[in-house]
Amino acid sequence: MRFNAYFVRFSHSQESFSGNVQIAGKSVAASFNKISDDIFAAHFKNQVEFSFRQEIDFKNTKSHFVVLLPVLSQYNQRKLKKMAEILRTVCDNTFRAIIPALLTVENFLEVEGLLYFFSLERREVAEVLTELELARQLKVINLNYLFVTSWDHFLQNLAAMESGLRKAYEGRERTLKFSQLEKTVKIPQETVFFKYLLKKCSQEFPCKVLSNALIFSKLPLNAEEKTRMAEIEKTLKAGKLLVFTIENVQKNTDYSLKQINDSLWYMLDEQKFLQLDERHFIFSDEYNKIINRLKKFKRNQGDILTFDDLRTITSYSRKYLIVLFEYWDGQNITKRVGNKRQILLGA
Repeated sequence: MRFNAYFVRFSHSQESFSGNVQIAGKSVAASFNKISDDIFAAHFKNQVEFSFRQEIDFKNTKSHFVVLLPVLSQYNQRKLKKMAEILRTVCDNTFRAIIPALLTVENFLEVEGLLYFFSLERREVAEVLTELELARQLKVINLNYLFVTSWDHFLQNLAAMESGLRKAYEGRERTLKFSQLEKTVKIPQETVFFKYLLKKCSQEFPCKVLSNALIFSKLPLNAEEKTRMAEIEKTLKAGKLLVFTIENVQKNTDYSLKQINDSLWYMLDEQKFLQLDERHFIFSDEYNKIINRLKKFKRNQGDILTFDDLRTITSYSRKYLIVLFEYWDGQNITKRVGNKRQILLGA
């Protein structure tokens, strides 16, 4: 893997300077900034590829410098000081010792990007990381990308994730959105680390992990919750809103958005509803009736379905027909053929 900057060992009297280095027979411009003593950060306009302890010719002084490590991120003064300590002895250390040392500065390392730099095979690295994990010197988050964090950082964030889940569970929060949890644990929900911690912690609680939320489905319902869910279902069916959105529920009931959201997630988990896309839900019994009609249509009229055909089957408006068709396309129940659909579902 190529990097834009490397830490190098170089004897030079100036704090900062520029010059040309010889790489694969080509002269490449570089700028140098002193970190400590004879340790510099060498920056290149384009990414270059070096290996551990490689000696690179510096044309301006007809001397060379030794490559120590890639510059993996931007460092403040505290981190630079810590890196300087690591770099003083890095040439005398092995990969096994260097990675835990780097994790005292970096929260995470994607070690896969360092395979070429250390001239190591993936199998060798995976074995070393596994041994270091058993020794509790680091935690492997993803073995495919050799993504690791320090053991202390892992434990600290694991405790934060568990605390956030426990607080919601014991507080009888029926639904816990990842956006809420993200604020508690201070880790972006899109990251591999967030998902890893969530998977590990959620096993301790009776819950279901959805795409953007947790449902604590085994909490006993109180009387108010039971009444609320029954009222929502009754209101929707009375208004013939068999396909609906949260906004539909808001307009037809006096419940708060949180109360509606909690109820819908629970009822979704109980399979009262099916979610067609981010906004639209459908009653499960209504959906099953439509599927049976679709099978009957295929048996009697063939496997090509138009909008008018689906309107006849469902009596829905075009807006909901589009939602239903897009859901079916995503579930391989239908396949778009021009402005029509081919039914893939068995008759």
